[in-house]
Amino acid sequence: MHLRLESRPVGDVLLIQCHGRIVAGNEVYTLHAQVEDSFVKYGDVVLQLDQVEFIDSSGLGALVRLMQAARAKGGDLKLSGVPPKILKTLAMTNLLSQFETYESVEEAITAAYLGSRYSRGKAGDERPRMLCVYESTDVGTFLREVLCSAGYNALTTATIDDARILLKATKAKLVVISARMQSVHGRPTRKALEEIDPAVSLLVLDENFASQDPGEAAEKLLSSVGSRLAPGSN
Repeated sequence: MHLRLESRPVGDVLLIQCHGRIVAGNEVYTLHAQVEDSFVKYGDVVLQLDQVEFIDSSGLGALVRLMQAARAKGGDLKLSGVPPKILKTLAMTNLLSQFETYESVEEAITAAYLGSRYSRGKAGDERPRMLCVYESTDVGTFLREVLCSAGYNALTTATIDDARILLKATKAKLVVISARMQSVHGRPTRKALEEIDPAVSLLVLDENFASQDPGEAAEKLLSSVGSRLAPGSN
């Protein structure tokens, strides 16, 4: 089975799901090319390996080189859901200690935010932290840029499930969501987020937010965010 990669950003971390085999040839080339290119935009990359059937010595070498490249740039390459056979191989080759491995994606992403890179670059950031969850990547980018330009520390993602991971990792004070995301898996989004942090504030955008005049939409967004984060507000 050829290697297939599926990637999505979770805030400032890129998650790459690997399917198939990581072996010499096109598979290793594909993995190396996509992951190395990701370091330009994302400092930390999580490889989800639970759907990987086999990895050969060339594949292991590629993982080591990618991990070293990430750390040389101040980031990291973390592994999640490593199958028992591959864990055993890593241990037998004395490579296991070189990687940070986690049972779940949530643990790996949380570790990325709480690790040394996060501590050096963001722990001292006093800007109010918030998450933006929107199904459109372009609108999410717009939200982030508007909020960051206004002095906030904003991260974006496209799913509530990923927002829950980010909320746990970053302790954000406010979550801004699309009107279409008020429920997740048949449950109110507010309750799903409050399970992570009962004190989190939720701001639901207008249904027509994406089609509004950008200037007016940004002005209303900043006004609403300011009101939610004001002392004594809920």
